[in-house]
Amino acid sequence: MSSSRTEDGLRLTGLTVRYHDGPAALGPVDLRIPEHGLYTLVGPSGCGKTTLLRAVAGLLPRYEGEITYNGQRAAGREPLIGLVPQNYGLLPWKTVAANLRAALAVTLPGRSRKQEREERIARELQAMGIAELSGRYPLSLSGGQQQRAAVARAFALQPEIMLLDEPFSALDAMTREALQRVFLENWRTRRITALFVTHDVEEAVLLGQKIVVMIPGASGEPEIVDNPVFMLKDEDKRDSEAFFEQTRYIRKVMRTKW
Repeated sequence: MSSSRTEDGLRLTGLTVRYHDGPAALGPVDLRIPEHGLYTLVGPSGCGKTTLLRAVAGLLPRYEGEITYNGQRAAGREPLIGLVPQNYGLLPWKTVAANLRAALAVTLPGRSRKQEREERIARELQAMGIAELSGRYPLSLSGGQQQRAAVARAFALQPEIMLLDEPFSALDAMTREALQRVFLENWRTRRITALFVTHDVEEAVLLGQKIVVMIPGASGEPEIVDNPVFMLKDEDKRDSEAFFEQTRYIRKVMRTKW
């Protein structure tokens, strides 16, 4: 792989989204996340965070501008994209394990891959702390349990790009902290290119190499903030002076821009 390809990563150029020929719901937005980068994204309700993720995931029939990954169109089969939507996206008529199995049937087809699929399912459910829920149906689970199932499904796909829309918002504080660490460990191991949407400033600072602050109004260009906290050891982040200063700075940017 050439260095120029490695450095390009996920690139949004002039991304603009309109619904039903109305005014722009998003954009134009220019953003680049390097290959294997992890950026967090914060912004007020209605600024287009979910719309941006849906566009990158290829779920919008129309948009203006370009979305590329290493110089090629991002949407479609290559590169593989894993999406964790706000509503979890679980099939209610399938068990937790069967939801993962259905997703993997597309990326690992054929009877010869059955063992590999089952191993991935077991591994990801265990990592998310819900192995004992594999035979349960989504509607019998709490919101937090459904979120963990959705994250497990996305990781099981082993995508090149991972898009997460507030994946831990329904979790209690301790579970959320534990899964933030699990998420970072998975990202480091697999080197996925990830864009993580959150309303929680502390979560944005804990997880993002850089923090993308969306601006109210469709035409507001995001502000991208370097995040020195990311380089600290996970166990040291919350108690560090850098964490305190960064969360205060991000809130200042939000007050100024919003």
